[in-house]
Amino acid sequence: DLIILDLHLPDIAGDEVLRRLREDTRTRDIPVVMFSADATERQVKRLMAAGARAYLTKPAKVKDFLRTLDEMLSAPAAGVT
Repeated sequence: DLIILDLHLPDIAGDEVLRRLREDTRTRDIPVVMFSADATERQVKRLMAAGARAYLTKPAKVKDFLRTLDEMLSAPAAGVT
């Protein structure tokens, strides 16, 4: 499983969705890749600290997008040893 989450959604902020995903035992270990056009260093650090596993800036290059997805899907699940 993998979630690609835009930071700017129509009805709710992506960081709020990320917070809810991390609080829910059913979704807390699913890797989340944040995807947005606004990538300040401060914002990326905040999202990574909140539980995002990666941050891609729009427009993403296809090779960067695919590499990130491959890394996330190849990594061991959080909490699994």
